[in-house]
Amino acid sequence: MLATCLYMDVAAVQAQTLMSISTGGAKPAPVMHTPPADANDTPEEIAKDSARDLKGRRFYNRPGATRAQYDADWQACRLIARGSRTPSGSIPFFYNPAVMSPVAAGIGGGLGGLLADVIAEGKQRRINRQTCLLIRGWRMVEVPTAAAIRVEAMTDAERSRYFDTVVGATQVDGVVTERTSFVQIDDPAIRLDTPLAEAGTVFLGKKVDAASPLVLAPGEAAVVMAFRRTDPRSAGRSALVQLARHDVTGRDLVYRPKNWKKTGDKTVYDLSIGSSDRKAPYEVQVMRVTPGDYVIASTAVAAKVATTINCFGAPGFHVGPGEVAYIGDFMPVVNAKLANGTTTTKLFHTMNITDARRTLSVSQPTVSAALKPAALYNRATYACSAMTMDRWDISGVPPLPETLPVAAEGLR
Repeated sequence: MLATCLYMDVAAVQAQTLMSISTGGAKPAPVMHTPPADANDTPEEIAKDSARDLKGRRFYNRPGATRAQYDADWQACRLIARGSRTPSGSIPFFYNPAVMSPVAAGIGGGLGGLLADVIAEGKQRRINRQTCLLIRGWRMVEVPTAAAIRVEAMTDAERSRYFDTVVGATQVDGVVTERTSFVQIDDPAIRLDTPLAEAGTVFLGKKVDAASPLVLAPGEAAVVMAFRRTDPRSAGRSALVQLARHDVTGRDLVYRPKNWKKTGDKTVYDLSIGSSDRKAPYEVQVMRVTPGDYVIASTAVAAKVATTINCFGAPGFHVGPGEVAYIGDFMPVVNAKLANGTTTTKLFHTMNITDARRTLSVSQPTVSAALKPAALYNRATYACSAMTMDRWDISGVPPLPETLPVAAEGLR
């Protein structure tokens, strides 16, 4: 993998300095602006490449769009799926091996080991490119056989004119695949609000006494979440939630530097939160973290390593020094039958801070009293480094603003 230059300007460096001061000295990833396009990426070359997904049997469509807009989005999604751009258009921090190795860039080390193989895998790249286009509002249209045969019989010039028109058509003939929602399904068969019969268990970390009072050190914060198993279909199910430190200015993860041991860096860059007691109906997890911004990067049911990452848009939150932030309950269900007759295996999210406070009040009354709901936001993007790239929005949560006032950044 070739080293890639990082592009920064003075304003970006100033913003990073402000954030570094407010997060206890931990420097976020540099704000990286998109460098000049490759000389081979001319409009003609891009149009030629993007035509790979304009076939007689299948094409992409977005009502009102132009062929040039399709070409631009296709090229952007190709670079993102290839791993050489973040969804915001910058160069991933891990793309410069002189600064950060791909393995070290993975969340908790679990995803980074997959990076090199995944980026080289053409099939997975195509899947992620398709996901990217669908998230950007494009529809994939699978054309009826008779119509596909007519298009395939056209000359190259005729076919090009046909697609120039059809990519932006309002009405299309065929099977349409599109994505218009990124929130979890709201199904009456999934009872996320079933009351707790009794207070649950508390987990403060391996070999840590849950009854020993938790005292945060100066410059430290805590994140609280719970695994909820009040639905019979969630009983005994294990789950995984991965958090990663996020640079809201540079729109990328904040990666652990190569020399972190040498410099004595104690910053929390990532957390893999797995079930400690899968038999517990309610399991509250309290994690010490470095103050700053984090994303819910990935979730999984009954797995030790997640293979899907929310890099096209993840829920994020900020936690300040001394704060105890609650990010929600997560309920794992496997092969759960929905009201419409289909089944799902998923880690559902809900907010129920009352149950978390009640459980904590038994062994950690101080933490219970300090617990506050995190101010969640959606659409935090960053470099993709997983088998499957996706987006997850929490219903009713506002998006992360496209631009942040410098004053606000300084307070983070």
